[in-house]
Amino acid sequence: MKRWLLCVLIGVVLITATLFTLHQYMAMFPALPAPQSGLTRTADSAFKYNLCTEAFAFAHASPDNPFKTDYTFHDPFRAASDTIIPYLLAYNPLTRTANFNVDIMISRVATFHASIGLVHELDGISVLLPDKQNRLQSSSVPQFIVSSLGQGRIAVLDYTCPDQWVWKLRQVTPT
Repeated sequence: MKRWLLCVLIGVVLITATLFTLHQYMAMFPALPAPQSGLTRTADSAFKYNLCTEAFAFAHASPDNPFKTDYTFHDPFRAASDTIIPYLLAYNPLTRTANFNVDIMISRVATFHASIGLVHELDGISVLLPDKQNRLQSSSVPQFIVSSLGQGRIAVLDYTCPDQWVWKLRQVTPT
């Protein structure tokens, strides 16, 4: 009986020591922050970069609109492809600015829905992407440029070529 009691006591001590060691080991590796994404605007970005493709964003377009604005590119931080889909929301004829929603689908991470306003013709829009440590990175070149706002009925979007994008850690607040 005493042997069994001694074995149980040794087992409890071993399990307690193992759990304590595991807890201390896990405390050395804090959890990553939640991934984020966002958008930034760069004024007067037209005519500065090589362009790869063009898309047309219609105001308040329905999902069955045959003109797609999505653009898929290789994720610079993962072995996957990401997609951005801009939507033209509203146009202010007094300020000649537009508001956009952009769906940012980051493979193996999440899908984000970001908004940006006060976008003028010839402005560039950059997408902020999380790296593997979920720190926001920004490209030196905007992902797309609003070439024309067509009186608010249609926006002509010119996508820059991904080979121009150089990603760097940014201390910016996404809009």
